[in-house]
Amino acid sequence: MKSWLILGASGHGRSLASVIRGRGDRIAAVGDRALSAEAGRTAAAEAFRNTDGSVPVMLDDDAPALDLALAESLSVTIAVGANGVRSRIAAGLLADERFSRLAGALVAASATVDATAVLGPLAQVCEHAHVGPLAQVGEAVIVNTGAIVEHDCRVGAGAHLAPGSVLLGAATVGREVFLGSGARVLPGIGVGDHAVLGAGAVATRQLDGMATYVGVPARRLTPTKGPAH
Repeated sequence: MKSWLILGASGHGRSLASVIRGRGDRIAAVGDRALSAEAGRTAAAEAFRNTDGSVPVMLDDDAPALDLALAESLSVTIAVGANGVRSRIAAGLLADERFSRLAGALVAASATVDATAVLGPLAQVCEHAHVGPLAQVGEAVIVNTGAIVEHDCRVGAGAHLAPGSVLLGAATVGREVFLGSGARVLPGIGVGDHAVLGAGAVATRQLDGMATYVGVPARRLTPTKGPAH
């Protein structure tokens, strides 16, 4: 049984708490600035309570939370949905060799990860997600509930595959890409760094980075001036 520090007490943090409990592991501590308020600590105590009824240590600053992780050899996971923020936190942790042994991937008990797949440090594979043969998932990636990363796919660091999204065989997504719920990238298709593929969109051709795409097939979203008619 592992003991965990969760950095972040928001909705994704509660989802990761469920993953940890489902593994039979223990949540030892939660760190989030929102826990500075008494009401926030009280609500979080219930949301992060362990199956044995124990309550994690609630800390309102990352520094003491990480000091506790080092002192008690807690595994660390980053419960921040925003790709850029999560990536920055991950980069800081991974630059400190003291955290190298604490920054493994978190994999739900109901997820399937092929033995030949590679998960980067601080990656998360949530309930009923699947990572297929020879897939490579970068550091601090979220493969969210029910998402699928098929064989030979590549997922760049800091990306987030929302619930039900799918990467089909040998698809590639770059750094900090966001795939909305139910989005799909067809076999062999690439999506550039920092792109957003909207919910239900289907990438049928190569998509550039730094842009938002919607629809079937996915098309680049063009901002409009003034109210739409």
